[in-house]
Amino acid sequence: MRHFQLLPLLALSQQCRGVTARQPGFSIHQDLLAYPQFEVVISEAYISEADAQALLDKAEAHSSSAARHHPASQTEIARNDRTASGEDDDTSREAKAIETYEIMSAPPHRYLCAIPIIEAPPAPNKTATELAKAEEAKELARASAHGWDLVNELEGTCLHYVMGWWSYTFCYGNSVVQFHALPGSMKIGKPVRDPQTMDYVLGRQQQQEQRQQQANGEIGDTGAVAPNTPSQQQHQSQNVMELQVKGDQRYMVQRLDAGTICDLTGRERTIEIQYHCSPGSTQDRIGWIKEVTTCAYLMVVNTPRLCNDVAFLPPKETKANIITCRDIIPEEGVSEWRQRKMVEVESMLTGKGANKGPATIGGIVVGGRKTFGDEVARLSPPRGMRQQAEAVQKVLNVVAKGSGKEKTFDVLNDEDLAALGIDRETIDELHDQMEKVAGEKDWKLELVE
Repeated sequence: MRHFQLLPLLALSQQCRGVTARQPGFSIHQDLLAYPQFEVVISEAYISEADAQALLDKAEAHSSSAARHHPASQTEIARNDRTASGEDDDTSREAKAIETYEIMSAPPHRYLCAIPIIEAPPAPNKTATELAKAEEAKELARASAHGWDLVNELEGTCLHYVMGWWSYTFCYGNSVVQFHALPGSMKIGKPVRDPQTMDYVLGRQQQQEQRQQQANGEIGDTGAVAPNTPSQQQHQSQNVMELQVKGDQRYMVQRLDAGTICDLTGRERTIEIQYHCSPGSTQDRIGWIKEVTTCAYLMVVNTPRLCNDVAFLPPKETKANIITCRDIIPEEGVSEWRQRKMVEVESMLTGKGANKGPATIGGIVVGGRKTFGDEVARLSPPRGMRQQAEAVQKVLNVVAKGSGKEKTFDVLNDEDLAALGIDRETIDELHDQMEKVAGEKDWKLELVE
């Protein structure tokens, strides 16, 4: 099927505009005037000119009858409608009209388009609205408490994230740390901090007993209620987890402070952590981290744990209402239309069965390696990473070196090789391999620590 976004036809469809369910919540990425949404689909089937005219006449007759029996406010909705599929069975005749017809001209074609009728929303009820708001507030309170319990299952878990030069480690119940990792440390599964560089704490989390005391308003095990000073209340508000609602999205938010002092603002670094439901995933992971303002950070944690509560599931994708358009073919053109479709199908099947060669762009065969040769391009590491790698790997001795152009080869004597625990046969094997790899370039074998 072919899909089009045709504004004139969509404008005609607005005569049937309404909704069948609650519209999605506000989002800056959505068009507020696009509901109900429509999508025009050009069907692969056709309809004869006589059948199309019969459907239009039937719809016009139904519209005239509806205009006599319906109030003026409902005339526009009932105009030009038909039954569910136009079938002749008793069920279809008695079914409620759900479509209206329009002719769309797109030279050299004419199409009969079936536009779905969207039921108008019921009149707002003040009592029902207030009850719905009360139920929603009750549901949010329940989801907030349950969300806290689900996120607390991360206790003792550490998540890692690497973005460019910076690496991050977030240990739930402890802190979020930003640091530079040693080159190649990700090969062992997690970044390892370079001891030669600084690390920065973006935020610290209160200990479990402190959070419990603040939640209960207690100090120690005495059970005495402690009055909260303004500074204590501010510190508590910075660490308490809460539910956030934006449009149809619900997620848990936690704000951590007490980070490393920022040299630009003179204040502690802070970070906001958002916990989002991640359906389909099997493990917790950090989605992204960014510095929204100077020394103030935002981190998103995608976790399948929150998906255990339906309140945190992402909203279902809103599907467009389909406007189906069929090509109107005159009686004398039906045979030609069928023959043309047969040719199109045969060409598609032939194209799928043929073995396509490599693509050629600008006279160059993509992937043919006929222009750049067989040598694989090698990129040199960044300056900082090369210095750190040289600092980590200390060269003990140069065992052998050679010149590709002059075909010379220098190696340590047998006594020195024996002292290093290397036999001559190993050096000879490596010599042959290095000459093949290096070609005409100079090379050397180093013993590193």
